[in-house]
Amino acid sequence: MALLEVNNLTLRFGGLIAVNDVSFTVEDGSITGMIGQNGAGKTTIFNLLTHVYQPNSGTVILDGEIMKGKKPHQAVARGLTRTFQNIRLFRNMPVIDNVKVGFIYQGKYSVPAGVFRLPSYWREEKSIHEKAMELLQVFDLDPYADYYAGNLPYGQQRQLEICRALATNPRVLLLDEPAAGMNPSETEALMERIDAVRERFSIAILLIEHDMKLVMGICDKIVVLNYGCVIAEGIPENIKKNKEVIDAYLGCEV
Repeated sequence: MALLEVNNLTLRFGGLIAVNDVSFTVEDGSITGMIGQNGAGKTTIFNLLTHVYQPNSGTVILDGEIMKGKKPHQAVARGLTRTFQNIRLFRNMPVIDNVKVGFIYQGKYSVPAGVFRLPSYWREEKSIHEKAMELLQVFDLDPYADYYAGNLPYGQQRQLEICRALATNPRVLLLDEPAAGMNPSETEALMERIDAVRERFSIAILLIEHDMKLVMGICDKIVVLNYGCVIAEGIPENIKKNKEVIDAYLGCEV
């Protein structure tokens, strides 16, 4: 069943067509990869899905609801959450507080309770702290809960950003080049984490990635972009043998 449907999405910047009549689906509980050359339109599509940009035409449908005219924070509240190519953590805040930020839509106490630190405020804060620690444990980051996020090694910062995204309780998690800058062992560990996250949280994942070992190793389906257009969509076995994909991006069979 398609949890996320993208239908005929088009975005123009003046005379440049950045995304041209793009359509694809992300099934519930699946991991879908999106690949293509730099400038193919991958991150632009993420910006459209999360309403950083508004399309010139086309629709995005999340769990049966047309996501039109929404703001980025409304997309998050609806269950569409992303990470970024460049890490965007609160570097001078503790690791645990970076994760707590993601629970912004789950707080249940009132403004007066927060201002005057009433019992309902402390109960909710305790619950959020426990949930944040549970998420950190998934990524083995709980020993570093009180470290400043900017002091973590690069690979752990990447994982912390995913952890924070999960705190928003997403239906679809968008990962923009999660393995960028990682060494082979870190990438291998990330593959296992992503697969475990999909299973544990019962979410769909759409990821942009240039590491073909990662993409071919964990994705159920792959969407291939070239100059803003979808040139192929299918299972990894078929994508790596697709002549048009080989010519446009892979260069050889993977």
